[in-house]
Amino acid sequence: MSLSFHKEPPSEGAFRVTCSETKLHDTWNAQTEAILGRVKTGSFVIESASRAASLKERDVFFIAPNHKYRFVNTRDAKVEVIGLNLSNPASVTQEYVPSNILKALANGNCTPFAVVSPTDRFSRPLHDCIDQINAAVEDKSEYYQLLVHGKMYEAYYHLFSNGMIKVFDSENKSRKYRIMNNITEYIGEHYVENISLESVAEATGISRYYVSHLFKELMNTTFVNYVNELRLNRAAMLLITTDNPVIEIAAMSGFNNLSNFNRVFKMRFEKTPTAYRKP
Repeated sequence: MSLSFHKEPPSEGAFRVTCSETKLHDTWNAQTEAILGRVKTGSFVIESASRAASLKERDVFFIAPNHKYRFVNTRDAKVEVIGLNLSNPASVTQEYVPSNILKALANGNCTPFAVVSPTDRFSRPLHDCIDQINAAVEDKSEYYQLLVHGKMYEAYYHLFSNGMIKVFDSENKSRKYRIMNNITEYIGEHYVENISLESVAEATGISRYYVSHLFKELMNTTFVNYVNELRLNRAAMLLITTDNPVIEIAAMSGFNNLSNFNRVFKMRFEKTPTAYRKP
């Protein structure tokens, strides 16, 4: 499994909060819990079916239930993880929270992946919620469950109210995400080649304008940035796992121009490829 919970045993009850400090693994996984994690040490890349993102210490991330993901380039990173169990539909309806929010979280009919960096204006109160949840679960003082539930809802309030998680119109969004999934699958198979917006549109039978629009709406990025992110993550992996020359790694990752590769790599990782490779 990509994440393991060892402080609290699993539970079938709705809204059971599970806390864990865990190492990360590079296997693909999907979990029934809604996952809220905070990077404790190190850095790593989260890959999902729709995007990839690099995280560093103090970043916070969300993963919706039943969405495949994995961690790569972990470099001994550790995270604090809080899992929210939403597996009991009968109990879900008894909570005093709008049912559309609960159902969206339980069914994964919401933003599948989000990252909060320390520079985001609501980062501090979000970290405070996580700290208090962890402390309450550790201490287990009388009525600690009330504090855990309250702070969990407060944490999700910050994520929803700041637009990091959105509830989808299930029918319309499902159709768009099916289209987006076809696009990202094709890109995932061909990003090391000389692909373009036009070639992706032709291969998937979708207009280039709609492909571009979907990237902006669903991925909050552009086609070029998405492809570059995949290429840079592959290059970073090859730099630390092979002895191939930098120029070969650039080509193996889809970059035909070495100077451009060096420039975008340094912008992304704040190090040159050669410096990134050094232990």
